[in-house]
Amino acid sequence: MPSRVTSLGGRLLPGRIREQRAVERAAVRDAAKERRRDERIAERRRDLLASDYTVRTLTVDGHTFYGRQVRSFTAAGASAHNLGLVTDALAHAGIDYFLVPGRSLNRHVVGVRRTDRKDLLAALRSLYGSAPLYALRTGGDRLPTDAVLYADGALPTTLKRQSVIRFGEILLGPDGQLLSDLTYGCDVEFWRDGQALLDDEEHGADHLRALRHQAPPSVLAESLVAPRPNPVTDVLPTKALTTAVRTIEGRAHPTYEDLFRPRVDVSDIPLDVVYTWVDGGDPELAARRQAFRNSGGMPRIHGRESGASRYTSHDELKYSLRSLETFAPFVRNVYIVTDGQRPPWLNTDAAGIQIVDHKDIFADVNALPVFNSHAIGTQLHHIEGLSERYLYFNDDVLLGRPVTPDHFFHSNGIAKLPFSPSQLGLGSPHPDEPAPNSAGKNVRELLLGTHGRFTTNKFMHTPHPQLRSVMAELEERFAEDIARTSRSRFRAVTDIAMGASLHHHYAYLTGRGVPGKYKLRYVDIARPDAEERLADLSTTRRFDFICLNDVNTPEDEKERVRARLHAFLESYFPFPSRYER
Repeated sequence: MPSRVTSLGGRLLPGRIREQRAVERAAVRDAAKERRRDERIAERRRDLLASDYTVRTLTVDGHTFYGRQVRSFTAAGASAHNLGLVTDALAHAGIDYFLVPGRSLNRHVVGVRRTDRKDLLAALRSLYGSAPLYALRTGGDRLPTDAVLYADGALPTTLKRQSVIRFGEILLGPDGQLLSDLTYGCDVEFWRDGQALLDDEEHGADHLRALRHQAPPSVLAESLVAPRPNPVTDVLPTKALTTAVRTIEGRAHPTYEDLFRPRVDVSDIPLDVVYTWVDGGDPELAARRQAFRNSGGMPRIHGRESGASRYTSHDELKYSLRSLETFAPFVRNVYIVTDGQRPPWLNTDAAGIQIVDHKDIFADVNALPVFNSHAIGTQLHHIEGLSERYLYFNDDVLLGRPVTPDHFFHSNGIAKLPFSPSQLGLGSPHPDEPAPNSAGKNVRELLLGTHGRFTTNKFMHTPHPQLRSVMAELEERFAEDIARTSRSRFRAVTDIAMGASLHHHYAYLTGRGVPGKYKLRYVDIARPDAEERLADLSTTRRFDFICLNDVNTPEDEKERVRARLHAFLESYFPFPSRYER
């Protein structure tokens, strides 16, 4: 009886109040439903962590992600890992696929017929329903908060209906640090049959108008059509479906021949890397250096240009080599130019690495020893067997994320030069200004005389693309200036900067180099902002190149700076490379 009275009383209430109470009851039901869903997700996530010891949590900006801890890492391996997860599911479901050329260095792209989308999603659910695999919309966000963890349950309908879906796992280092985010995921494109698009009166016309390749209807009718542009074609005619195999990290994947032919706009030039390295902590070298200082004749120049910090080793070379192995698998050979030294950790038996002594490359061995990077830079192109195009690294320069030869050279061989917005300034070389400024001004005078052009800009602290033929030409054309600099034991205001300023400006003026785009994070490791800049590097990994420069660290700060730098390098590059013992 009371329920009937309550029901009757409810009907007697004004309509506005009845509607308000209905909304409130619905909100209570929705909240309860959401609470039960959250409880189920929390339970699944606890089960995920309990069932796989390699799965760890990662918290970014208050949002928790789940990643897989790994024991080794390269960028190429990370993207291949996610490709393998997707292609294993495709094989599980018996679905044909093909590799598609992508636009990102971080990930692979797979093409699948749209009619197979439902079966692929079911296979992924079957294989990875209790794994830290994410599904997400494509985009540039590294860790989007709307990425969906497969272990959480069913994917949202709107995501399942996307024409391109990204799938990937987050990979973590030994201390739980982020190594690869979801930009390394594998993109799956759902390609449509051309005839189906021609017959689709509602959406087909818009899709066809947007195609980069405007194929005639007779060709479209027998083609596969991509959901978005790619670097080669968004229309695959039947006559172009010649199958091929592309090997990724040792695993063969099907594709179509024309999609991966060597392209006119892609550089695949063989590149070597040359490092200059010195261990300033070597007592024998330090004694020789001091003896030459004491012998007199040392040029007047600011103390920072010949101080201990300039020769201090923080083992940056070890981590720079790790960065090469992690982010630049295309490198052919590595040459380390030293003054009779050898890092104790270096594995000289590793394939593709060689120690080169100063005496093996200096045209005038009587100039030795030298403690001046400007002098050493005049001789690097003498290395026997060095490739025509190579990269000159200082040992405090590292790669921060994947690069290719295209970062440094156009496919026609023209160098991409790392011009800096910093300027040389006007006036004569001065002993109290930074030595690169004086060396750049001396280069300016040479080129003003030969080309009638006035140089203004310096160059960034990045890898320097070099053409061996340009260096040889400079050595003939400016023989006296280069010989003088090669004999300059310590930095002097009369030096020229051959490896950067002279090579780059001359290559530009002779049509063999053009300005490039270099995304660099420069850190003076003793400056007050160094800790903040290193933390940003660790968190965002948004720079192609990193320079960790020890300009002039005070003696009482050295241990603190060394510890901070070591912690950063070990976190960013936690795994030894093949170049280490």
